[in-house]
Amino acid sequence: MALHEQDREDLMREATALFPRAEFQVEQDNEPLFWGQKKNGHFSFYFGSDPVYQFDQNAFLRRAYLNGQLYRTQGSTLARLTRLHNSTESVLQRYDLNETELSACLQAMSQRFQQLELIWQDPEKVKLVQSLAESSDLELHNLIHDQIRQVVQHSDQLAPRIRGKR
Repeated sequence: MALHEQDREDLMREATALFPRAEFQVEQDNEPLFWGQKKNGHFSFYFGSDPVYQFDQNAFLRRAYLNGQLYRTQGSTLARLTRLHNSTESVLQRYDLNETELSACLQAMSQRFQQLELIWQDPEKVKLVQSLAESSDLELHNLIHDQIRQVVQHSDQLAPRIRGKR
């Protein structure tokens, strides 16, 4: 995700930790869909600049950027991290979602990926804009489709807690 909330970088050029990576135009979406995968198998979906979802190799949610807010897994819930600035420092204030908030967040993610999974089945509705990958376009399309299915299957599961300052 971008260093500054308002500064969305050119992910195809700058997201060098993600290889392979690709950008698609998906029917019914105004903004492009960016997908990338790290060497360790973690992968990300950027639906324009917001929302953004990052998953571990098992398709369990690690991080999200939703409605201008950053979220990070705590293992059993998501923490919303709000950047607070003063004249000398910038700190992240943490708020752990309650069960109802977590459920709503995961349900919205699940619905988005269920819709994407249906669209992805029709190659006419998904146009590859550009990619950096060693595999063929078809292999890349199939890999991403498999990951979309995994996200749908595991949409109620969070990755283990990401260590950070408490």
